[in-house]
Amino acid sequence: MNPADYLDPTDALPFSGGVVKDSSTLVNITPFKHGKAFPVLRQGDIVLIGAPENRNSTNLGASKSPDLIRSYFYSLSNFPAKIRIIDGGNLKPTKSPSDSYSAIKDLADFFLSKKATVIVLGGTQEISLAIYQAISIHRKSVGISFIDSHLDMGANDGDFSATSYLQKFLDEPQKNLFNISIVGYQGYLVDSKQIDLLAKLNHEALRLGFVRGNFREVEPTFRDSDFVSLDLGAIRHSDCPGNIYPSPNGLYAEEACQLSRYSGLSNRTCCFGIFEYNPESDASFQSAHLSAQLVWHFIEAFSQRKGELPNNNVDFKKFIVNSSTPGIEMVFYKSMLSDSWWMEIPTSNFDLFPNGKVIVACSYNDYVTASKQELPERWIRIYNKVV
Repeated sequence: MNPADYLDPTDALPFSGGVVKDSSTLVNITPFKHGKAFPVLRQGDIVLIGAPENRNSTNLGASKSPDLIRSYFYSLSNFPAKIRIIDGGNLKPTKSPSDSYSAIKDLADFFLSKKATVIVLGGTQEISLAIYQAISIHRKSVGISFIDSHLDMGANDGDFSATSYLQKFLDEPQKNLFNISIVGYQGYLVDSKQIDLLAKLNHEALRLGFVRGNFREVEPTFRDSDFVSLDLGAIRHSDCPGNIYPSPNGLYAEEACQLSRYSGLSNRTCCFGIFEYNPESDASFQSAHLSAQLVWHFIEAFSQRKGELPNNNVDFKKFIVNSSTPGIEMVFYKSMLSDSWWMEIPTSNFDLFPNGKVIVACSYNDYVTASKQELPERWIRIYNKVV
């Protein structure tokens, strides 16, 4: 496959109000240029592509968003020298949305096969399905986090659009899609039956108020996510006006940047996408600037990844807790490098977990809860998936 067959180089220029060129992200960027071959990928590269697809949405201005975000991203400060960003430009125009989805899947598949990390500037959020399909080629038991104020499940009438794509994910078998997390949803914008359905399937739904008051409890969600898909509508209108469904409530800009940072720090996260930006609602381009900062925080955190996992690193301390449930022993691991915690959950699903256990990210509070002879909610939810 040749990515140049799918992508057009970008002509975006840096925003004039940013840092000087020699101190900007352009220092780290290797661009795909007109008339040139696509840059050769190396393991550990970050590939930035624009996906201006919006035809299955009412957010028709979203097609103009990738290059606006780029202009602000180009004007932000640079990263450590080891970070190399391939700017692949934007998806070429296609005859239909399905052609765009197929192209995005092919591109993500190719980049992931080269051990690169992919950042997608949308476009509308149903593109997430094509990205997930590419990830599932390379990984099983995928975890996905959607940062969103809504649950985009539509009327469950079979329609596929930016507001009804989530049902496609819920229909995936567990061996392919292990966990879905909805982060920052707003209760008054969500049908309670949809929340009940997520709970029945043992997926995770974190309400805005919980996220705001428990950031350290939210971090493990991102540590176990292969893909993070961010709808800018999850951010309050005063901080991010460039959205067709604005809300007076939502994440603050700083909180959204923190979640992007958690995504970048995660050793598992191989794809990060920003969707639903509408430049026509963004007179001062505040949302373009914020989107660029979200990308910047992801990459800055990416540069600090430690590559730690309990099963391949000696810098861990193991804790065994006797639970109040007969026959169940709770095992926790603490990283001596980052103070991050994981927990081990027994399973009889040997087809999916041959070792008879699954290790998932958790918080210190989960360990404290277990020490009080109580089963942590996170433990129960995952146990119900794998029992």
